[in-house]
Amino acid sequence: MNGKTQAAGLLRDQVAVVTGGGSGIGQATCLRLAREGARVVVVDLDPARAEETLKRLSEEGLPEALGIGANVAIEEDMAAMAQRAIDRFGRIDILVHCAGIIRATKGNPRMVAEMETREWDDVIGTNLRGTFLANRAVIPAMIRQRGGNIVNISSTSGRQGFAFAAAYCASKFGVMGFSESLAEEVRTFGIKVQVVCPGAVDTPLWQQNASISAPGHALPPERVADLIAYLVTLPPDAILQNVVIMPFKARRWKKRGGESPGTSEEHGKAGEDK
Repeated sequence: MNGKTQAAGLLRDQVAVVTGGGSGIGQATCLRLAREGARVVVVDLDPARAEETLKRLSEEGLPEALGIGANVAIEEDMAAMAQRAIDRFGRIDILVHCAGIIRATKGNPRMVAEMETREWDDVIGTNLRGTFLANRAVIPAMIRQRGGNIVNISSTSGRQGFAFAAAYCASKFGVMGFSESLAEEVRTFGIKVQVVCPGAVDTPLWQQNASISAPGHALPPERVADLIAYLVTLPPDAILQNVVIMPFKARRWKKRGGESPGTSEEHGKAGEDK
């Protein structure tokens, strides 16, 4: 799963929508899929970041791309995003849903007893509602096409709970359950739904939280993008679900009990700026 050789040309003329495409895993995924021939729709809350990704795509001479500023938690934004993609390219073959946040307030992570309802609602709204809205927006096009690939980004925090991250963990557990249910609904239409659960990834948000993160134990976002490219180019009769990817040198991740490969890494990195 390294570089262009893994899936060279296998995405030619396909249209890939990537939320959170302005930085981190999302931006790396836009570049990776475009290098395989995909026409990319770069969706980001910050239009300027989407434009930065478009600039990088253009500098590499990659296929035509479209940038869209949109909030994944707003129903109208996601509906308009899907329509713009179809109006421009005529179809949607791939959705990689990376957009998300860890917490809605600055400062130290909060205990549940100290958490404001607004913070809970913002995290659940962005991470879980946003996943629902983005997926729902693209599915009608995929059903018409009788095929498609959806990759939702969860986290190792979607498989194990951590202190001071209740809202984030709940949202990412929810992404897992939602994706597994959706996969059963759309299977008969030839649509795959797969989930990637990253550990620590060196994204802007992870860097901002370096004081509570385990130094040196983070993957470059390109590693996750390589995995995503692999998933969306699997043969039609093959699927990988709930794939965990984490730094090789991190302490072993445990599903229940014990420490994660840096519990603090999860607090500092995993959900946003994917």
